[in-house]
Amino acid sequence: MQRAGLGIAVLIGLTTPALAENERAVSVGLGWATFSVPGKPVGNMAPPTLSPDVGGTLSLTYERAVGSDLMLRASLAGGVFYGGHDEDEEQTATSYAALGDVGIVFRFDVLKYVPYAFGGIGAVASGGGPIDQGLDFVLALGGGLDVLSSRSRSYGIEAKLASFGGDITVFTLGVRGTVRWGYF
Repeated sequence: MQRAGLGIAVLIGLTTPALAENERAVSVGLGWATFSVPGKPVGNMAPPTLSPDVGGTLSLTYERAVGSDLMLRASLAGGVFYGGHDEDEEQTATSYAALGDVGIVFRFDVLKYVPYAFGGIGAVASGGGPIDQGLDFVLALGGGLDVLSSRSRSYGIEAKLASFGGDITVFTLGVRGTVRWGYF
């Protein structure tokens, strides 16, 4: 009889949702950004790589837990860059890029310090200066570290690399603040 009761308790425990399911989070980030695009070939030489002198980004991310360690993620980021232009072609020195991606996040631990990795697919729209490319589809990979200040708030750092078969690669590194709800 005790074994049957124990078996039923284990079965109920396995079928109940994890506490993190339905947890939702919104993050706002601010950071440094750069891009890399091929320049114009000179003679028989390979084209040089163009990058900006300075760049910044603002991002917004929404996450929804589907388990204790796995979340769905949607992210938007906008970047403004200065430099990397070709003065001979009278390009503007200011350029911009907007990055949007959707994917998954895996959290490695749920303690005060929470490292995480993510991957997704999306697109980069770019314009101005040397990156007046239009729209490129990208794979976005990255990770970060969240520091939980309470159950509903955290802050941390995040890095993201977005690139694929197109000509543009975008890298961002920044800080973010997060608000969570729906974890019970």
